[in-house]
Amino acid sequence: MLHSRTKPSSDILWGFDEGAGNQVVEAAIGLRELLASNASRGDVQRYPTDEVIRALDDAMLWGVAVPKRLGGQGVSATALVRMGAELAKGDPSVGWVSQIINGTTWVTSLASDELQEELFSEGVPKIAGVFNPPGTAIPVDGGYRVSGAWPYASGIRHARWGQWGVQIVKPDGTQVPGNFCYVPAGDFRIEDSWHVTGMQGTGSDTVVIEGAFVPERRMVHAARSYNYVEPGKTHYGAPSDYFAQMALVHRTMCGVPLGAIEGLLEHVVKTAATKPLVGTIFARQSDSQVVAKEIGEAATKIHTARTLIEAATMELDGAALERRTLSERERARNKAQANHAMQILQEASQTLMYVAGSSAFNNANPASRYWRDFNMIARHFGNIPNIGYEVYGRSLLGVTPSAIPPHMY
Repeated sequence: MLHSRTKPSSDILWGFDEGAGNQVVEAAIGLRELLASNASRGDVQRYPTDEVIRALDDAMLWGVAVPKRLGGQGVSATALVRMGAELAKGDPSVGWVSQIINGTTWVTSLASDELQEELFSEGVPKIAGVFNPPGTAIPVDGGYRVSGAWPYASGIRHARWGQWGVQIVKPDGTQVPGNFCYVPAGDFRIEDSWHVTGMQGTGSDTVVIEGAFVPERRMVHAARSYNYVEPGKTHYGAPSDYFAQMALVHRTMCGVPLGAIEGLLEHVVKTAATKPLVGTIFARQSDSQVVAKEIGEAATKIHTARTLIEAATMELDGAALERRTLSERERARNKAQANHAMQILQEASQTLMYVAGSSAFNNANPASRYWRDFNMIARHFGNIPNIGYEVYGRSLLGVTPSAIPPHMY
């Protein structure tokens, strides 16, 4: 059921629901064993098992950042990143699918009244999507004919709708980039293309659309994108409506690589109590002062990374509660801060895998999954440290344009 309002009607609606935030994190913790037991099957079929999807359905872990007016749980960015971390400790691929669908579904809650009413009329749907490379949208009576192929569509096999980046091609050949359209699952096909080393269980295949009709109401134009508030808009006012689109999606997806390396640390600490340090005098790794030092240093880096990531999401939460947008400088620093967390998580992962030894690269060893999945996520364009540093450095120096468009950080 969709509820509209123009002013706050309760403290929960006006702020984030902290109780719901705690509940989704606890629910994710409770699913860890199930996710771990299904992870190998998910890797083989290359998308989450039906058992896992049903478990996430039952735990209501979709649409958690969607505002309550649309039937969502209205949790904070910080709660969302914590939930993703806990899911990733069970299976990083499942954590990623959850974060992508949660993020894309939240983005849709920023759209026009008409689009919100259509897509959320029967509850919170699962929405997946890709914006790059853009497809083409040809104007026709009442809307557009859309065609294109979008790879890396994580979670698409479980989504009811797809959100796709398109460039509008006008009759005179003029192209208008930066638009998004919504297409129901029945109007696109999935091309089996996801054959990878890491994140095997995300089902990030290619979506193909061939001339599907998209009515005007399902098009989000670049000139009036998601944070645009049309005159008289009523489905608006929750704190989540004030998040910047890419800042929220990219910061909260940091929970998955964080959880993967926290899971790796737990595994290495547990095995160190019994695993011998081959070629040395130590019957157990835990007897070695060098191993203790390595584990302590890695754990400190992981804790620091969590502190940086949560500080970044808390900054997003704070601005949203104040109903203000972050400045360009704030967003640049926020991005660099989260990207730096990826750098020190990478350092921690290398140290831990040296401690774990060559046996940790056996596919049957949980350490292998944490390591390969983390290394793939860390190379997502939103996580690359050098880009974050350049964006922040250019901002400090007053150099324009920045390394990436401002709306991308």
